[in-house]
Amino acid sequence: MSNYQQPPQNPYGYGPPQPPQYPQAPPPGMPPMGGGYPMGYPQQGPPEQALANQGARLGARLLDGLFIMVPLIVLGVINAAMASSNRSVGVVTAIIFFVGLLAALLFYEPYMNSKYGATFGKRICGVRVARLSDGQNLSFGAALGRVLITYVLGFLPFGGLLNVLWCLWDKPYRQCLHDKVVSSVVVKA
Repeated sequence: MSNYQQPPQNPYGYGPPQPPQYPQAPPPGMPPMGGGYPMGYPQQGPPEQALANQGARLGARLLDGLFIMVPLIVLGVINAAMASSNRSVGVVTAIIFFVGLLAALLFYEPYMNSKYGATFGKRICGVRVARLSDGQNLSFGAALGRVLITYVLGFLPFGGLLNVLWCLWDKPYRQCLHDKVVSSVVVKA
């Protein structure tokens, strides 16, 4: 039996694990460079090769939409059939449908992202959601906030479109607005 222990993996999945880097103060009299971190400070977040591409992100979103909508459509059809045959049964099935819709929209994505780092659609497309600071899974609160801000932006004129397109020009982490709000990033799984 060997005492060799494999070193921990980089939380973003690429390259050897990196020791923590502590910020170095810039030389006296030197202003910070650019709009990012001041000169001499290490950059936080994943390397560019670990970031998920926009096509995989879109595919994951479409798959998750299907995974949510297909069962809800089935429940809706059952509800309509039950309501036409018996009004009181239709009310009960309508309540079940509404609760199922609310649960699917509010808890599927936050639960999956906080527990596993990815929803079923993201897993199929090979991407996951991670905290920008250390690559770990989001907390349930952060994952829920990420979903809720998506819904809020969807109610604003062009807000939903701007939210999802933001990752096309965002540098360096290709974050959408809902990622920026909770400091998350979408990386390759």
